Amino acid sequence: MSVRFPFSIAFLKRLGIDPQTALLLMTDLLVLTCCALTAFLLRALVDNLDPVLYQGVMPFLLLGPVLNMALGTCQTIALPPPREIKQLFLATTLTYLIILAFLFITKSGDSYSRLVVTGAWFCSVFAVPIMRGIVRRKVSRASWWGRPLIIFSDGPLADDIWHSLATHPERGLRPVEKIPLVPDNPELTATLAAAAARHPRALALILPTPERQDVTFLTEMGRHFSGVLVVPMRNLEDTRLWFTPRDLGTVVGLLVRQNLMDPRRLLFKRCVDVLLTLLGSIPALPIGIAIALGIKLDSPGPVFYTQRRIGQDGNPIFIYKFRTMVSDADAVLHRYLESDPALRKEWDADQKLRHDPRITRMGRFLRKTSLDELPQLWNVLRGSMSLVGPRPIVEKEAGKYGPVFEEYCRVKPGITGLWQISGRNNTTYAERVRFDHYYVSNWSVWLDLWILARTFPVVLRGYGAY
Repeated sequence: MSVRFPFSIAFLKRLGIDPQTALLLMTDLLVLTCCALTAFLLRALVDNLDPVLYQGVMPFLLLGPVLNMALGTCQTIALPPPREIKQLFLATTLTYLIILAFLFITKSGDSYSRLVVTGAWFCSVFAVPIMRGIVRRKVSRASWWGRPLIIFSDGPLADDIWHSLATHPERGLRPVEKIPLVPDNPELTATLAAAAARHPRALALILPTPERQDVTFLTEMGRHFSGVLVVPMRNLEDTRLWFTPRDLGTVVGLLVRQNLMDPRRLLFKRCVDVLLTLLGSIPALPIGIAIALGIKLDSPGPVFYTQRRIGQDGNPIFIYKFRTMVSDADAVLHRYLESDPALRKEWDADQKLRHDPRITRMGRFLRKTSLDELPQLWNVLRGSMSLVGPRPIVEKEAGKYGPVFEEYCRVKPGITGLWQISGRNNTTYAERVRFDHYYVSNWSVWLDLWILARTFPVVLRGYGAY
């Protein structure tokens, strides 16, 4: 992208405009305009509408990008996706509320179609974050995207952060150098100055040690870098909690919200589960009938498969799936594991086999498309599962979760979740546990909505499914 638009990028930089911010703002405005025009044209197909009349309110759509910037969604370092979705929703909704207020004040509301206004808003709240995600993935590897990052540390955690940021440039940080650093280094100032000179726009990242909690150390970093990122609470690094700074007068506190303790949010989650499940059942029913017929024609045995799993509060639940294996699957698995040590090792590590001999031809298709989990919509309606949650596990897997198991039991398992959209079977079991722990620690309704939105393209690609 930077090769195709070198002059545009250079021109924006000369004006002091960040190209990344400009691109996001233009994307937002374009999407809002297209959604409004689409709603108008669809309504115009069944009724005569005056296009000149609607031109008078189109300039109000400029408020969308302005509000997005005011709410912090155009920063170089991207907000966590659920928080960005929330802010984009608020900005879009506020834009249309202002439009409605203008129509009310001018007493011209009766001249406009409510379907056009409502349809444009509804389309925009989905289209804006989706298009932002597409744009980020398309251009985030350009040299002008994001800010360079210098990691002042070494060790496994620094390597993990480097790898994560390098593989996800859409987050807005490009790791360019890793420098081991000790606070008592007499050449500390020279080291920091040299690093800042090599990368003038870089931010600094500090992975804390007991010695690096000294305020003077952070002050010294601030003399050379316009921004310093600090990873707090090293002993809790695996929880990956979301912190929100709060002013406590003479100090800054870090607020950790526990949304799972809020009954109102849990009730809303349940309402969303029921509503979306009922809506999804309409197309799921004919698809399910076709799948059932295919299973019967492919191999002998029942259509559905029931398995005991661990549910909320550690209580046992029975989940339903379309059968994807031969009817004597347990005996077949035992024979193969006894005869092949490599398969035994793979099974013991992940409770999965990449080339599972038990899977039928129809089963391979169902697993690749995740359609085998369609009957779990019944589990959601019954309340034993949620649309989004940790991956449901069997009792033998509980030991692999260690102390995280108690956190796992706080929520209902889900049909989809962070594991399903983050590589699925291509991840290690330890990574699965971290995904589930992250979800429970940082759960919010917006996180659920983001996971649901990410699930559809992952399922269509079939990535990590077997």
